[in-house]
Amino acid sequence: MVDPDELVRLSRRLEQLYADVEVSLLRYIAKRLARGLGDDDWAVKRLGEAGVVRSRARRIVSSLQRERDKEIVRMVVAAHAAGAESAARTTGIAATIATVDSEAASRALVHALSGNLSQADLRILRSADDIYRRVIANVTARGLADEFTRRAAAQAALDMFADTGITGFTDMAGRNWSLTSYAEMACRTAVNSAARQGVFDELRADGRDLVIVSGSPSCCEMCAPWEGEVLSLDGMTSGYPTLGEAEADGLFHPNCSHTADPYIEGLTKRGTTQRGDPERYAARQEQRYLERGLRQWKMREAVALDDAAAARAAAKVSEWESRLRQHITANDLKRLPYRERIGEAI
Repeated sequence: MVDPDELVRLSRRLEQLYADVEVSLLRYIAKRLARGLGDDDWAVKRLGEAGVVRSRARRIVSSLQRERDKEIVRMVVAAHAAGAESAARTTGIAATIATVDSEAASRALVHALSGNLSQADLRILRSADDIYRRVIANVTARGLADEFTRRAAAQAALDMFADTGITGFTDMAGRNWSLTSYAEMACRTAVNSAARQGVFDELRADGRDLVIVSGSPSCCEMCAPWEGEVLSLDGMTSGYPTLGEAEADGLFHPNCSHTADPYIEGLTKRGTTQRGDPERYAARQEQRYLERGLRQWKMREAVALDDAAAARAAAKVSEWESRLRQHITANDLKRLPYRERIGEAI
């Protein structure tokens, strides 16, 4: 079985690149907006700098693109190879995937992920300009004349964007995501798909057709019926549902962490597959909620326009960290520090 923690590590670098972009843009916008809040012509001056903000956003995105393309290939090829090696170990045969060429077998996955993330670039650029202008509009629409009230209004608007992040990313199912959530979903989906594809390619190269779906303590309702089921990759073995049928029913959906391991009739035991635990699944969903809340307040701290706003956000960060620690301890969960971090300024 492919180590799920290893797959998470493979995707983390690329996910962090997008988190860094979001933080960098929001921090830069806050820094530009904080200038001259007491000036009568504050709005005019800030709007005059919109081109500077767009230029900075383009530089940040260009840097992202250079790093992203390298990371996508590294990540997907490594995940595919991990799946192939896992299959070879399980079946006890010498790995034959070298004859398949893991890089060529992963090319479609690389292309798909690159295309999905490239489409996000223009949205990032538009969002930076939109956020900058909307904060200014929010302040000027109220007719606020002094620095204190302008600062409060600007901070309220920035806090709203800190809470939601850069948004407007839509997947193939029509669901809306924030930038960081979309990048995480796309990366995890690609890594897990590449690892499963590595297993499938290795088995096909060895003339094998059967896999068994792994279990998960935090399985969703869509995948639960398929845990522990044996699938035929290409319908070559009668008496088993096919991989295509399982996928059509929702198995291996975006963000799905289930694996498909080699199945050898008469040798592989089916009764030991770990089944879903609804209570543990609910506890992990609560952990995700607390992690999101913690990141939200860290983002508010990052876009604070003054020391007072930063101190208020820092106090909330401490509060949510305490709630998260208590929940993890009470439910014997694994703490995931990388899910609690926000990005770093580029």
